[in-house]
Parts: sequence; C-alpha cells; structure tokens
Amino acid sequence: GEKMKKRILSILLSCILIVTLITGCTGDQTDDPGKQTDKPVDTKTAEPVEEGFVYDGSAPITEEPLTISWVCSNTGVASGDMDFENMAWLQEILRLANVELDMEILDPASYGDAIKPRLAAGIDLPDVIQMPSTDTDMTYVNSGMFLELTDLYGKYAVNLSWRFEDNPTVMSQMTTPDGKVFYVPVINMSLDYIPNLLIQSEWLENLNLDVPATTDQFYDVLTAFKTQDPNGNDENDENPMYFSHLSYFNALGAFWGLELNGAGFIADDNGQLESSFTSERYRDFLEYWNRAYEEGLINSDFSTSTYDMINERMANDTVGVSMVYINFAQTYARLLNPEIDVKNDSLIMTPMLPLEGPYGHRYYRGNDPIAGYFAINKNCENPEAVFSFLDYIFSEEANSLMFYGLEDEDYEVIDGKIVPDLEKRTTDNYANRMGNNFGGFPRILLAAHRDVSYMPEIAVYNKQIHEYNKLPDVLTSFFLPDEIEVIQQYDTDIITYFNEMLVSFVTGETDLSTFDDYVATAESMGLSQLLEAYQSRYERTKAAGN
Repeated sequence: GEKMKKRILSILLSCILIVTLITGCTGDQTDDPGKQTDKPVDTKTAEPVEEGFVYDGSAPITEEPLTISWVCSNTGVASGDMDFENMAWLQEILRLANVELDMEILDPASYGDAIKPRLAAGIDLPDVIQMPSTDTDMTYVNSGMFLELTDLYGKYAVNLSWRFEDNPTVMSQMTTPDGKVFYVPVINMSLDYIPNLLIQSEWLENLNLDVPATTDQFYDVLTAFKTQDPNGNDENDENPMYFSHLSYFNALGAFWGLELNGAGFIADDNGQLESSFTSERYRDFLEYWNRAYEEGLINSDFSTSTYDMINERMANDTVGVSMVYINFAQTYARLLNPEIDVKNDSLIMTPMLPLEGPYGHRYYRGNDPIAGYFAINKNCENPEAVFSFLDYIFSEEANSLMFYGLEDEDYEVIDGKIVPDLEKRTTDNYANRMGNNFGGFPRILLAAHRDVSYMPEIAVYNKQIHEYNKLPDVLTSFFLPDEIEVIQQYDTDIITYFNEMLVSFVTGETDLSTFDDYVATAESMGLSQLLEAYQSRYERTKAAGN
C-alpha cells in the first residue's frame, strides 16, 4: 500500500532527475552555424604543454601522441550506441588532436551505480571521469581525488573562456565557496530548444479556433477539443492534452510564476527566495488543473505516462496538445504523416508561445546551463595536456565535428552556412552512431546545431519563443557544510512530499480545502530551514557572478 506507493514515487522522482539531466539538451548561444572563424586566441597566457610546445586552442594539442584513460557513459542515447571505435566524427576529433583514448563506456541506465563505488573507494580510476552528479554537497571535491583546475583554467582555457562569455553564470556556478574550480562542464542550451506547448494545428482549423494566448483561452480550446470531435472520426477518442512525463506537467507552473521542479524555490523582486509549492498562486494552479483533470481534459495517468504512450496516441491522431521539447514537433509530424517531406512540409503539432497566466506571467522556464561535470584524476601524469584536450573539445572545429560531422560527407557549406544531409542524418540512427552530441564528452550544446538538424520551421519557432524563455532562479552550485547538513536532513523528504501532494491535489484524492493543513505539514518538515540554506547559497552564487 502506502510503502509501495512511496517507493514507486521515489523511483519516479529519480527518473525525473535523470531525464532532466539527459534531455536537458538545450543557452542563449547564438553561434552562427556557418561561422567557422577562429575566435581570437590569447596566446600570451599559454604555457608549454610539453617541452617547446604551446597549446593555443587549436589542434594538435601535443606534438607527441597522447593517450588519455577515460570513463563515461553515452547519456541520452539509445544504449546500443556504445561503439566508440566506429564513431567516425569523434575519431576525427582525436586524430586532429593527436590523442588516443583508452575508453571505458558504461551503460547510461546504471552509470551512477557503477561509478559511485569506484569513486567511494578512490581506486581504479582513469585520467578523466564523468561525474555521476553535480556534487552540490562537495563530497567529491572534498575527497581529494581530483585535480584542482583553477590554474589550468587560467592558462589553457582558450575555448572555454569564450564559451563562458555566452553563458555568464557557468563559472560562478562551478566555483567552490573558497574560490576553486575542480570540474569541466557540459554546457546546456538553457534558453533554446526547451520544453514548450505544441498544439494540433489541423484540429484548430477543423474547429475554426485561434491559437490560445491566455490560460483561460487555453481551457476553452481544450474543452472544444474534448467535445467537438476535432479529428473528425465521429468518436469521442480525443486526449485534449497528453503529458508524457510529470516534469513537463510541472513546467506549466511558469504561467503562474511558479517553479515546480526540485525544491520549488523562486526569487521575488527583492532577491528573496519563496516556496512555490506553498504559495497562493500554486493553490490557483492546482484548482485549474484539478478542474481540467475532473473534466477529462488531461490524461488521468499524467504523472506516470511515457513517451511510448503519447507516441501511440499521436500516431492515431488523438492528441490535441503536448508539453515537450520543441524538437519533438518533428517526431510528431512524422507520426501523424509518415509520408511527410521533412525539408518542405509544415509541422502539424505546432509550437506555441507561452500562455499568459492569471497573474500576468508569460514565460517558459529554461534549463540550468550546467548539465554535468567531468573531473581529472589528481594522479594523472599529464594534467596540462589532458586539460588542453578537454578545452579543445569546446573549439569550433571539434564542436562542428561532434554535431555536424565531416564536411562533404555529412554536410555542405552553402553561402557560408552549414547544410546537413537531413535524410542521411535521420536514417538508421546515423548521427548518433557517428557520435553526434556524444554524452561521454564535456561539450557545449548550441541552438545552431538544432536549427539545421530538424524541419526548418522548428528553428523559426524556436527563435520566436526564445524571447519568452527565462533561466531558473536557483541554479546548481555548491553548498557550505552547515547548509549541507540542512539539505541532507530535509531536502529529499520535502521534495517527495511536494510531488506526492501535487498529484494528490490534481487528481482530487486530497481536497483543496485542506491546502492550509498541507502548508503547515511542509513547515513542520523543515521548509523554512531549507529555504534559508538555499537563500544563502543563492546570494553567494549571485555575488560570485557579478
């Protein structure tokens, strides 16, 4: 009964975390995909990586061939794609860099379970380690196993430093409270290609409806989808709105000015954090979605459904709206029309601007710019060269190889723009098999990569929506020891409670008239102490970024 429910929930929550880490493939980077220029390189800070050889940000990174041992997982890619030797795009990066990797790739589904015991024992570790977490409690930093990289950033971060200019929060997020840096990041697209609403444009047309702009208009459209047979098959088989994951449902909180992922803290105009999950606005959000639930406007299993479940319904044209990463618009177009011409046809599930909510909020919540970390073993024999290789992966040359492939084979440059062979990329999982967006490397994800990888309309919509996207207030960074104690005591239980109650209120299992009791329970579980720990970290990270 209750215990089983809790277990399932905690498994779900850890899945959400993993999924957000994996799917968080999305910053306000504006790299022009055709711009293959070299950024200005400040060689005066560079020092010899080896006798008489200076790394200047470009390949090769050493004169003598260098072997680096490495452990990682190809996160976010079907587990079949572990064949590193045949990832031609990555092998070309290594060839140019004059590097060989002694590579151990572990299954993404169990990476944490496999690597954590090895980190705990501190033995059997290669030169470069993909971290199982962002180490906010500094367990790994404090273990003394990893090389401090602060000076290496000063000397060899040729490419990383200009990537940070486009992502100004990253360095302060990575810096420990005493001013040191231990990790090389995966930099996410934080304000591009993020989850947003997709709506069935043919249904709108069939019912002669406009794209809704407010949460009230949205409710009316969902009601029409439910009652007016928009797919025209004389059956009441429509799912007005279908969620494939609870984290997508939580993302709708933005229209009410709420943050419903993680511990749910959001900053007010004075930089004071407040709890979204106990606010009046949240109560209003719950009322809206409880009504939608009662009226059958959202799928009743919204908290446990999967991508497979929505895809099956999409193929049968029974889904009106979905909240998902914008590039799924192409997946859905193909499911709705298998004959679709990806170069020239229009999307069917079309991306929407965010809805304006009852309190005047109108934005989508972006992703944390940091999607993961890599560390260098302190026993590594060639730290300068290894760090230089990690920096080189962020160069335009290596980045283009990892995301576009080989010129003339995988793309052409036409009028200074990269034009991939979309047919080739998308057939038989080709791009992933070649190493596209390889999860086992630190790297930067750019809007430019996606702009040329999907049906052209998606890039146009992404640009329009970009203006409405906002970074989360609370970004990943390090807690101090006294804050960590508070986090360890309260964080997991409170987040679990909030998520259980969200589902319980929306489904009507718990009546909203008991909202005040729920708030009191959260307080009794240590919410104020938790808020305080997050507040002091928030102020520290903000100060470091200024």
